[in-house]
Parts: sequence; C-alpha cells; structure tokens
Amino acid sequence: ELEMVGNHHAAEYVPEKVKKAEKKLEENPYDLDAWSILIREAQNQPIDKARKTYELLVAQFPSSGRFWKLYIEAEVNILLIFSYIASGGTYNLHYSFRKEVRSVV
Repeated sequence: ELEMVGNHHAAEYVPEKVKKAEKKLEENPYDLDAWSILIREAQNQPIDKARKTYELLVAQFPSSGRFWKLYIEAEVNILLIFSYIASGGTYNLHYSFRKEVRSVV
C-alpha cells in the first residue's frame, strides 16, 4: 500500500486539494493528476518537508527521468544555496553548478 504524505503535524496547514490528491492516490497510486498537485505543493516547500513526496514519487515511477529530475533539482538547489551562504555570497553559483554537473556526467 502506498504511504502518502498524510503524516502532517497537527498544527500544520494542509490545503484541501492536497488532502484530496492524497486520498485519490490511496485509491489509484498512478493518478498523474493527483501526483501533479502533490508535486506543485512539494516545489513550494523546503526540501526537508518535500523530500518524502519526491521519494514516494520516484518509488512509484522509478523509470521516469522527469520525476527523478524534479527530485534531484530540489536537492541540488539547497546545496547551491548552502554553498553560496558558506562562501559569504561570493560563490559563483552558475559556474559551480555546471562544473559539478560535468564532473558527474
């Protein structure tokens, strides 16, 4: 059974559309419309809150390069921000990201 993002904190606001999408995915874990709602919500959250959604997404669609790309970009963005802050704001984000990508590829 698909475990959804339904483990929200009691004080945490969860939009009704997200609750409905989670319910739809309990019935049909391949519902792309419901996943689209959760992806949009995840993209507006800090990665520590969104990570569970991304992990469930790539577990449900392991061969989807598009979904893996969304997850990886969310993780890389936070690394770039930390690098920028650690450098005192002088870190060249664009150059460093391209250099890192080239070293991975």
